[in-house]
Amino acid sequence: MAPLNLPDVSEFQSDVDWKAIAAHNGGAAIIRAMYGSGHVDNAWYGGARRKSAHEAGIHVLGIYQYLVAGEDPTAQAEAFVKLLGHLEPGEFAILDLEEPVAPSDQLARATAWLEYVDHHLTYPGYNGAWLYSFDAFFSSHGLMPIASSKRHTWVASRPQPPKTPHTLWQNSDATPWPGIPTACDNSVYEGDLAGLRAAVGGKRAG
Repeated sequence: MAPLNLPDVSEFQSDVDWKAIAAHNGGAAIIRAMYGSGHVDNAWYGGARRKSAHEAGIHVLGIYQYLVAGEDPTAQAEAFVKLLGHLEPGEFAILDLEEPVAPSDQLARATAWLEYVDHHLTYPGYNGAWLYSFDAFFSSHGLMPIASSKRHTWVASRPQPPKTPHTLWQNSDATPWPGIPTACDNSVYEGDLAGLRAAVGGKRAG
């Protein structure tokens, strides 16, 4: 079975043809919603990016927030929850944790965000929010307990696959994609769209 590839887009890829992406991989993608608590992604378009992705056939949609080091993680989670309001079936929330703060162990910060978001953004059968970071960051900043748990992780490692347990592997930050004018991040799921949908949890809409 060929792996499933997903694009990851933010305000740096403002013009996306979602129908072209759905035609290419069956309907899976990841989008950024916020950077910290104060910056809504410029390409969020008041929620229109999310809506148009679903309307074009994106059945599995990850939505993430980049956690800023200088802000409280729960306050950032609150802003993220307020922006999204709810999760649609097939959507999953993601914490993007790349910036260390003292002390270096980031487990408490990650746990605070994940638990708050899981409490407020859910639907029947949903398997909870995911954690993203770089392979080395997991091991050097105390995040391996999360990677070794039932929680899904999305791990960046180039060019070799990550050593950290993962569900998604971000293998490139400059991959050409149909429907996206500029190259973007690419991630790999070792399975098909149905498998990824099952990992997210919940019943398929419709």
